[in-house]
Amino acid sequence: MGNEERAAEILRQAETSLRELVSAAVADGDYASVLRVAAWAKALSDLIKDIPATRQATRQPVVPPQTSTPGNQKQATPKPTYPRFLRQGDHLVRIAWSKKEKAEYIHKTPRAVMQATVEALAAAGRDGRIFSTKDFVPLHDSEGTEVPSYQVYVVIALLKQLAMIDQHGRQGYSIPKLTEFKDAVDAVWRKLPER
Repeated sequence: MGNEERAAEILRQAETSLRELVSAAVADGDYASVLRVAAWAKALSDLIKDIPATRQATRQPVVPPQTSTPGNQKQATPKPTYPRFLRQGDHLVRIAWSKKEKAEYIHKTPRAVMQATVEALAAAGRDGRIFSTKDFVPLHDSEGTEVPSYQVYVVIALLKQLAMIDQHGRQGYSIPKLTEFKDAVDAVWRKLPER
């Protein structure tokens, strides 16, 4: 195994360990740590996605290291990680990056829709079942109005990022800690940074 392959494996192990820490933080009720550690796990996941599945057998040109003088150094601006989740009033806000438009875009979901989605997820995932969004979408709010499906997926994206639901490929989702799920989501809502 070459150096790049070993580095990729280390990243995969670190991401797995961080996901386990997120689950432990949820179980402990340490919701401030949930958000921060989940963001780190997401950043590692994004790095892993950029690693080619198989390394090409082509020789890479050797590029000498750049030397710079102190007056000539540029500060590297860290790239923001996506998606980011915030609270704006009584709305969950998801900020993501459009590769096509090369710009940020925003989706907002009312808290009432978030709560209805969590209720639907908990019902669909009872007894540890793997469920599909087809089991509860289209979702209707408390007044019987159909909720736009993108709003449901905003909530699902947040819960996946925080490892509060697990995705099983195309089979669907499961909720690893169903008994604590609703309380944990309420706590996460309170801890989301405000926009």
